Amino acid sequence: MRVTRLVISGFRGWDNLDLRPVGHVLLAGVPRAGRSDVIAALVRVLDPDTARSPSVADLRQHVEAPVPGESQVTTRAEVAEIEVTLSDLDPDAQQLFDGCLEPLDLSGAASDDLDANPFTPLCVRLAYRLTYDSDADVLDTVTYYPALSNPAISQYVRVPATTRRALPVINLSVSQPMQLRPGGRLRQIIDGRDPLAAKQAFQRLYDAVNAAIGALSTDPAITEAVDAVLQSGGAGARLGDVPITSADVGFLAEDGSIAALLRTLQAAMRLDAAGLLALTNQGSTATAILSVAEAMLLANVPGAIVLADDFGDRLDTAAAEHLASVLRARSGQVWLSTRRPEVARAFEPNELVRLVRHGGTRAHHQLSTITDRKALTAVRQLHTQLLAALTAPTVAITEGPHDVAVYAKVDRRYPPGALPLSAHGVRLVAAGTGQDGGIDQIPRVASLARSLGFRVVALIDRDKDSPQSQLQLQKIQETSDVVIRLPAGAIERAMLAGIGIDKVAGASSALTAYGIPDPVAGLAGEAAFTKLCQVTHKQGLHEQLLEALYSETGVHPPMIKVVLDVLGAVASPTYSGATLIDLAEIPRPAPESS
Repeated sequence: MRVTRLVISGFRGWDNLDLRPVGHVLLAGVPRAGRSDVIAALVRVLDPDTARSPSVADLRQHVEAPVPGESQVTTRAEVAEIEVTLSDLDPDAQQLFDGCLEPLDLSGAASDDLDANPFTPLCVRLAYRLTYDSDADVLDTVTYYPALSNPAISQYVRVPATTRRALPVINLSVSQPMQLRPGGRLRQIIDGRDPLAAKQAFQRLYDAVNAAIGALSTDPAITEAVDAVLQSGGAGARLGDVPITSADVGFLAEDGSIAALLRTLQAAMRLDAAGLLALTNQGSTATAILSVAEAMLLANVPGAIVLADDFGDRLDTAAAEHLASVLRARSGQVWLSTRRPEVARAFEPNELVRLVRHGGTRAHHQLSTITDRKALTAVRQLHTQLLAALTAPTVAITEGPHDVAVYAKVDRRYPPGALPLSAHGVRLVAAGTGQDGGIDQIPRVASLARSLGFRVVALIDRDKDSPQSQLQLQKIQETSDVVIRLPAGAIERAMLAGIGIDKVAGASSALTAYGIPDPVAGLAGEAAFTKLCQVTHKQGLHEQLLEALYSETGVHPPMIKVVLDVLGAVASPTYSGATLIDLAEIPRPAPESS
């Protein structure tokens, strides 16, 4: 079974969402873009047992732009609606929805074609509707079949909770693992395998503990202390109908029930030479892995729809990717929301649904099936480059990894009072990882990034003017929101711009520590700059030269600082200035102290 369409209107922060997945779904994106709300919407419709009780906050709230002289007006949606279309129903599921089935069209929606082919796959639509009566301060919810209902006149054919419970839907909520208490996941697994044997095992524990407690209660070390308390101030004579002694005092685990006893137990494990330690002392990763493992075992239902919010938050990199991959392989359809790029590596590119906010309005972006060979080359960089920027609103695409290294190093060295690129929501990425990079790759990566909802800023060198360079610039402008163009020369020249020859010569001499002759030895003027740029590029010593420049000057390379300042400004979605910023036209600032 799988969801082929999810429609949300007026629910929490979503005004409208019409999502039609083709397979598994990984929800990712910028903060407050609605990842958790999508999972919550599915739970409301499909899982009556774990769905949270509705609240007024579930109705989308909107703040109207204030009229001058008047107070701010807040409006709330009158209705929140969620509609889920289910397909690939097995015969048992089809029987559950007899009389409610509809033909499924190729887009994943229910078809309204009265003459649909009788062999067309069937689907069922389930809907959840929340309304609020502000006068009576009452919330009302109904889960119904849209095919048989008419909300306009409040006519509903309701979906029984027993029907929804019969669906293979698993909600993987995070919980403390290895719990024997009633309601714990390990207890559910134990009871599901052999409830009679489990009951007998717990009874034996109870009897043994009671026997041990009984022996403890009669130990002289205990009875003497208890009698001393009872004799103090005549307490023993005042408590009961007759004076009591230590023989009348015993001990229980909480209320004395088996359940109370099991609540006091916690798992302990031997993971290394430290021996048996409580699970809580083994680290958060061990706890998270076991929690997910328990949930996966309970979710091991053939063809099930598996829902999980914030998947991987407490897992290490390898475990997050591995467990996401296992869930994806075992489920009929998995819906995971995540903040972790590693989780996305377990999914195909067209299974990623990236959620963003544009001007306060939420939107979703999803890659379509790509058949163009050149576009396929760019898609490969989704995993190598763009996944690292999964939750960032803006990506700044450079011509290669050396550019990223330079900008990132200067960005890291910004003084505490300055805002780094991360504060502006910017992630630096390269258009390729080496020989596959270069200016020609930027439009491809930029197009991929924009199709996933990123704001795209291109950072490019200023090549010699020619018909080819003009065409390259045009393509980059067409695929980017803003283009920042360096003055003449590449990133190496930008590193040296605005720095005196004596400081440059001092930094150049430091490169001999890496087994090369001093690039500027015996040279002066422009020839020294050119030679140092050539050697730095060929040897890949950008960060090393940058560190030497810091040692010589004690300040940020002026032109690189200009680039980062401009990048922070244009990253804002409210930026409305030029879309091509040519830094050759901006005066170079004088060096300043770090």
